[in-house]
Amino acid sequence: MNFFSRKNIFKISVASLVITLCGSFGFAYDYFKMRAEVIFLAQEEALEETLGLSEKIHKTLNQSIPIARALSEDLFVMEGTTSDLIKRLKRVLTINPNLIGVGVAYEPFAYDPDVRLFAPYLTRQDAEIKRVQIENQVDYTVETYDWYHQPLKNGAQWNKPRFSQAAERNVIEYALPFFQKNPETGQKKKMGIIFIHYASEDIFGQIHSLNMGKTGYGIMLSKKGVILSHPIKEYVEEERLIGDIAREEKNVLLESIGQQVFSEKSGVLEGISALSGRPTWAHVQQIESTGWALAMIYSKDDITKGNRTLRHHLIWIAILFIAFALSLITMDLSRLKKRSVPILWLRALNASTLFTLGIALIWFLSTDDVAWKNLERTVILDQSDLATFKMNNIRTALRNRQPLPIYVPTGVFVQSIEFTSANNVILTGYIWQQYNDRLPNDLSRGFVLPEAESADIVESYRRKEKDGEVIGWYFHVTLRQDFDYTQYPFDQQTVWMRLWHKDFDKNVVLLPAIDSYDLMHPERLPGIEQDFVLPGWTVSSSFFNYRFNSYNTDFGIPRYVGQNKFPELYFQIGVKRRFLNPFISNLTPIIVVLLMLFAVLITSSKESGKIEILGFNASTILASSTALFFVVLISHIDLRSSLSANEIFYMEYFYVVTYATILAISINSILFSWGINIPFVQYRDNLLPKLFYWPVITLTMLVVTLIKFY
Repeated sequence: MNFFSRKNIFKISVASLVITLCGSFGFAYDYFKMRAEVIFLAQEEALEETLGLSEKIHKTLNQSIPIARALSEDLFVMEGTTSDLIKRLKRVLTINPNLIGVGVAYEPFAYDPDVRLFAPYLTRQDAEIKRVQIENQVDYTVETYDWYHQPLKNGAQWNKPRFSQAAERNVIEYALPFFQKNPETGQKKKMGIIFIHYASEDIFGQIHSLNMGKTGYGIMLSKKGVILSHPIKEYVEEERLIGDIAREEKNVLLESIGQQVFSEKSGVLEGISALSGRPTWAHVQQIESTGWALAMIYSKDDITKGNRTLRHHLIWIAILFIAFALSLITMDLSRLKKRSVPILWLRALNASTLFTLGIALIWFLSTDDVAWKNLERTVILDQSDLATFKMNNIRTALRNRQPLPIYVPTGVFVQSIEFTSANNVILTGYIWQQYNDRLPNDLSRGFVLPEAESADIVESYRRKEKDGEVIGWYFHVTLRQDFDYTQYPFDQQTVWMRLWHKDFDKNVVLLPAIDSYDLMHPERLPGIEQDFVLPGWTVSSSFFNYRFNSYNTDFGIPRYVGQNKFPELYFQIGVKRRFLNPFISNLTPIIVVLLMLFAVLITSSKESGKIEILGFNASTILASSTALFFVVLISHIDLRSSLSANEIFYMEYFYVVTYATILAISINSILFSWGINIPFVQYRDNLLPKLFYWPVITLTMLVVTLIKFY
């Protein structure tokens, strides 16, 4: 019995059809189920975190209400001196560590008939309590100072966050009017306001500590929709309304958030993110104590993007679909009593198209990978990450009996990148450092780029701040780095700047200057020039992270603290290669050569009429193949030398397949012209090699693509 009979092939095709169809449905079901579970769990976690944060903020701020009322009651009957008042205010700060300031602002001549204004304020600065007389700084009775007039007029309320000159920082303020009893009439008289301060960064900074994904963000809104906290600082400084921003950006999600705030409702909304432009949901939660609203915005893509398990499922679905379609083709061919050449050519074209689409799909899925998400090293995205790193670093120093680390905030702004060779890259831009007055006097100013092949670093500015100085340098450096080209031309590279402090023999740890950036989301490109130009590449991310490096030398410095697992700051820039350039310069010649080889194969024939027209003979095909071989070889050598790679990269397999095709065509022409009795070669005037030419090439490249990108 002939195993390859039409009947057996039909049965095998039907069985394959059923198996691949069931497999496709199975993987598709698992994919959508897994994707839904991932999104659902992330959404539940996000909701839980949002509720937890809103409750935490509520409890923290709500403590100020009884504190202010108790102080108001004390002032109602207080007849003591100024020192008694100051002692009372100081006591409030002492027993309430969450507060950074407390003050009293009297109405004109209310405190003393001979004194127009009197407003003592106590604030906590550097673990000390400092007294400030606000009337010496501003005339708070001027109409523009709403923080004074609104509570005096409307009663107890939360004022909008503002910069307090007395506290020298941004504050969240609770204020209420207070009264004193007239000793003669017994009636109460409005004397002024009491106000209590929290540091804005202590409250709003908690928003950024949530796990909102890498492109998510949080905002705080007043009852009227005024933005109180937002990653874009200008929105807060300009007191923008969320409704205005929604109209400007035509963003339905922001508009829905604004409506939730006005209606004082909590809930989950879906829409498009104003920052990332991607499908997003928002959790809106009311802060009971203040009447403000917390909106946490999460990108759905952050959850599924770069998920390799989901990507593998999609690849398997594609493979099984291709196998299903091939089974259909085979089943159709097995049913034909007479296999006409046009139908055979059509089915060969169908198979080649399926394999090509499979390659294209894997290419597309490979571009969805987010390289920075897979880093095992410490990525710093917000103040919470930074605080955790500092805490762990201090514990390590104490455990190893080393000096406590000295922290120097450091920022980076890259203006240009230029790849000058396969391993050399030039970067230009600015680096700045913040030096606090509390740092050791003998600490040097400056940094080192240990991996720079050449560096031109010039101090550009030096600014004196209230508690230290900021120094900025312009840099033009050439870095030599080992890039991974194994997936060329679909490779993603990371250009990094490794930073040491100038006094690297001391336990000086550089910290990312997070406060210097509006947004720290890697895909929002913090520290990158807005109009960044990098021909042939797309900048996909930028971020700070740490690597714990060890060295086999102490650099001649006894008890060198940086020798074993010392945290070194890196500023990393992720770039993706644009496919069009390599496709035109490298793939196009290969495709042309393969087309010409196919044309050469088509000319092979033993029919006298065709021989007269096409002039087929083996020597002609060998000569043509040799010429095409040298074309491919020169292109291959040129590509290999330009990348200087130490491994075989993806693009090279196209050349390998082309070499194999040239060899196969040459061998086929010899066997065919000599008339050797090989059915595959001699069948119907060399038809089978012609039919299998493109399916075999595309299938081979599909298998290679699967191996390289799976």
